[in-house]
Amino acid sequence: MNLALLRVFGILIAVHELNRLVRLLLQVTMGDEGESFTDIAPMILASVAIILVGIIVFAKKSARLLRVFSAIMIIVNIVGAINFARVYLGLQYSPGVGFLLQRLADHFINMFMVVYFVSLFMGNMKTPEGSRVNLSLLRFCAVVFLVDGFGFLVHIGYDHSVPVVIMTAASIAAGVVALAKNNTLVLKAFAVCSILWLLWTHIEFVRTNMFGAYHVTNAIVGIVLSAHLVVCITTFFIDVEESKFYLQKLKALFFKWKNLT
Repeated sequence: MNLALLRVFGILIAVHELNRLVRLLLQVTMGDEGESFTDIAPMILASVAIILVGIIVFAKKSARLLRVFSAIMIIVNIVGAINFARVYLGLQYSPGVGFLLQRLADHFINMFMVVYFVSLFMGNMKTPEGSRVNLSLLRFCAVVFLVDGFGFLVHIGYDHSVPVVIMTAASIAAGVVALAKNNTLVLKAFAVCSILWLLWTHIEFVRTNMFGAYHVTNAIVGIVLSAHLVVCITTFFIDVEESKFYLQKLKALFFKWKNLT
């Protein structure tokens, strides 16, 4: 069993649900929708339970709990998608089949469906003895970037701005190259670009909303408790020696530049 990948899955589940929980609490305490804690109590309890699952998977290295949780979540996603489609198709007025397909794609083409399906086969993933590269982590990060790219592609008809098109192409290219060549460097390079993109989109969100306290807090939560950020950071642990090597090079360049100035 690949313990590093197991721990990453535990962190992803906990961080993603903690993000959701904090946003729910912000909505009640700072939002203007008039909801109370009583209204969202069931969602709070569900989020706490899922966070505990992530913590237990991480701390106790419980692959069995992860597999059971993943199987349940796959079923929940499938049932949820069927119910959404049934209700949507029953509406008298709707945005059209294209919108339905887009929402269903969002439902299934995402990072967590990758986590859930990979978790079912966790026992077969091992790190070869003596190898400094964790191939399971590499392939997981590459597939996540690939899936994210296809997720962007679903929305590109609605938002085809140059940055979105570039990030879509870069995400798919990074995933394909990393999978085909077992290339860790391309994953690290795209991870850095992706972190910058995450920061930029949240800063734009705050600026668009006139730097309101609720939106600033929401953006900070979105950055700090981002599952995508966890994956980006994970790329630097695929080959720790390589990461240390490039970090030393960057430090040397920084001090050289500092001495010149």
